[in-house]
Amino acid sequence: MKNLVWANIQHRPMRFLLTALGVALGTLLILLTVGLAHGFVNDRARREASIGAEIMVRSAGTFGSGMGSNQPSLPVSRAEELRRIPQVQAVTPVIQYIQAADSGFGFRAIEAVDFEAYSAISGIRIVSGGVAQTDHEINIDTQLAKERNVTVGSEIEVLGSMMKIAGIYAPECGARIKLRLPAMQERLAAKGLCSLLLVKCSDPGQQDAVAEQIQRASTLRAKANANEIEDQIILTRDLPALYSKLPALDTFLNVVIGVAVGISSLVILLAMYTTITERTREIGILKSLGATEGFILRAIESEALIISLTGALAGLVLSLGAQFLLVRATALKHIEFEPRWIGFAFAAALLGGMLGGLYPALRAARMDPIDALDHE
Repeated sequence: MKNLVWANIQHRPMRFLLTALGVALGTLLILLTVGLAHGFVNDRARREASIGAEIMVRSAGTFGSGMGSNQPSLPVSRAEELRRIPQVQAVTPVIQYIQAADSGFGFRAIEAVDFEAYSAISGIRIVSGGVAQTDHEINIDTQLAKERNVTVGSEIEVLGSMMKIAGIYAPECGARIKLRLPAMQERLAAKGLCSLLLVKCSDPGQQDAVAEQIQRASTLRAKANANEIEDQIILTRDLPALYSKLPALDTFLNVVIGVAVGISSLVILLAMYTTITERTREIGILKSLGATEGFILRAIESEALIISLTGALAGLVLSLGAQFLLVRATALKHIEFEPRWIGFAFAAALLGGMLGGLYPALRAARMDPIDALDHE
């Protein structure tokens, strides 16, 4: 059977290569999309987890259904309540804003902070320039300055307007762009509100106990006021795991995978159906020599799987090449190909090939040998 399958492939090498290329595009779609999505999410999760605070307090429903909320709803005054809890060293309010990335893919996070209070928790420091003092000034981290090739005094577009870089800070922490908190509150008509509160414990080992006290206070507040909902209490150490399980991201990736499997299946279906039509007489000869339906079925499916495997390997090579070019030529610096997703992409390609070759294989296996021999 192996000789028969290879002979069939060698008989039409150009068709084999073009069909494998179609499968490769499906594999490229999975790997590049997943790599971009996970790279962006993992990078943000790592930066937020290294923020220096052990606990993040958010309004209910603003984390878990997406990348964040653009409308602050948590009272800044809540910070004073948290400071009175034993083992709480510092609390600072933050507004997070999400906008489309300049690259055209994904999103970019912007934070509005009280820089002095924020730096006391996170440990960031100005390495060039100074802290933003006006509503039209920003601070950016060293990585963004390098990516954009900008320095102190340069202007970049933020929130639809050009803003001046007052200073560059290090290390990377949270969003790469930071505005003054009052400036964002005024822009969003959210005076006295923030997106979240960062809580730093005097003893990090007590963070679970502190989180429980914050949760109890939130529960009592919600019971006392029917219009309030309990806050979300998140330990920053859990952020990488939480970001990896965002429902919206999973749905998006499932759609991409489904489209990729569909592409592979259709490409294989068309190629194998044409092949079966051309080889009708040969199939009739095999059946007249005693080839069983199972033999014919296995031969066709084996050819489809070989094409799929070749396409998957080509897709991996194309994905690595695309990763190399994108990282060096664009602002997309975080494209991660995890081994499990590479395996998943290969499995999707093979599944698509098997499904695509199934109908032509069944049609060939069920041919009447007399009609097949009479085919012109």
